Amino acid sequence: MLTKRQSEILNFIQGRSFAGGYPPTFREIASHFNIRSVRTVSDHIAALERKGYVKRDKGKKRSLRIIRGAETPIIGEISAGSPMAPVNIDDYVRFDRFVTAEHLFLRVKGNSMVGDGIRNRDIVVVKPQKVVRNGDIVACLVEGEVLVKRFRKRHGEVMLLPANDDVEPLVIRENEGRRVEVIGKVVALFRDYE
Repeated sequence: MLTKRQSEILNFIQGRSFAGGYPPTFREIASHFNIRSVRTVSDHIAALERKGYVKRDKGKKRSLRIIRGAETPIIGEISAGSPMAPVNIDDYVRFDRFVTAEHLFLRVKGNSMVGDGIRNRDIVVVKPQKVVRNGDIVACLVEGEVLVKRFRKRHGEVMLLPANDDVEPLVIRENEGRRVEVIGKVVALFRDYE
């Protein structure tokens, strides 16, 4: 289990690594959290390393690597139906499942996937992979255009299925010369309500 400060530092390292492409230095961590001593940061990093969250190459300035991402507690359940008494649960969300340097973030334009809960202006998180299963929601390229659809392949054709009755499926037959290139599988979604 991480202390509050260790969790904050891990989130900061993870965010900086993702946004900037490289991890922060110990001095940058100290500055961000108004910690006076770099030694204190070193102690926190050593604890994160012992607990299996980060790895570093001693002697190198920006060698921190996230091994396991930060966990944030789920503080309870909330009803989306009838009112219910608050329920505390003992569970965590691991953000490294959604936020790593390899994941792609794409803003959705259009409403062809509303039946699957994907709306215009949502941000889908895509795990890059070329192989997907029938039924997966994927990001793909069709003749230079990018789409998010449900994937199905059978009998020499690829079907890119919308989740909206007003939108027709896109069917690509192998003998037509058109290609579908799968970018990856949609693994998460972010929505901003502001």
